[in-house]
Amino acid sequence: MSVVEKLNEKFELLIEKLESKNKELEDLRLKITALMAQNEEKDRQISSLYEEISTKDRSAEELCTRIQEALEK
Repeated sequence: MSVVEKLNEKFELLIEKLESKNKELEDLRLKITALMAQNEEKDRQISSLYEEISTKDRSAEELCTRIQEALEK
C-alpha cells in the first residue's frame, strides 16, 4: 500500500469519526433543548404551587382571624 493510499484511508477514517462526533453533538443539543423545555415547565409548575400555597395560607389566616374575633365576642 502506498503512502498516498494510507493517507487517503486515514483521511476517510477521520472524516467518518468527524461525522460521528457531529451526529453525537447534534443529539446532545436536542437533548439539552428538551431538558431545558422540561425545566421551564417544572419552573412553571413550582411557581403555580407556590401561588396555591400562598392563597391557601391567606385563607387559613383569614379563617384564624375570624375564629379569633368570634371567640373574643
